[in-house]
Amino acid sequence: MRALIVIDVQNDFVQKNGALYFTGAERVVAPVVGLVEKAIEDHKIIVTTQDWHDIDDAEFAMWPVHCVKNTPGAEIVEPIKKQLEGYERYFKIYKTRYSAFYGTNLDEILNKFSITEVDVCGVVTHICVFFTVEELRNRGIKVTVHEKATASYDSELHKFAIRMMREILGAEVI
Repeated sequence: MRALIVIDVQNDFVQKNGALYFTGAERVVAPVVGLVEKAIEDHKIIVTTQDWHDIDDAEFAMWPVHCVKNTPGAEIVEPIKKQLEGYERYFKIYKTRYSAFYGTNLDEILNKFSITEVDVCGVVTHICVFFTVEELRNRGIKVTVHEKATASYDSELHKFAIRMMREILGAEVI
């Protein structure tokens, strides 16, 4: 079974007034909408991840305050949120660290539906996308990374992460 994982396409990352917005981040929204639409048509499991922090999260020693739980900045962007309303095969993952597996029930969801292949998209390529793909590959799950539906604030680190996912982790990058 194949699933789609949409990583952190949240207001604080991809909206121009977001706490960790970077130029060009919004360009992932349209391709992600397309991937979600296709996944719904194909009745696939869809998982969204959301960075979801307490106001005093230790991560804020490294990064500006962002994606504080239950705030507008932590919400999935509206076009994707609307698409997923009422979709019965949709699961939300709230995470506090880079990997979508750390402290979440993602393993449980993937196991419950016998997921062996995953399409991945979202932000930030060299952080949350990369560390989630690494964990998926460690579990023997086949991964396809949709490069046009990923983005980073650092073009060199984006290229490096894409290369690492392809050449070291064995993900297909399209």
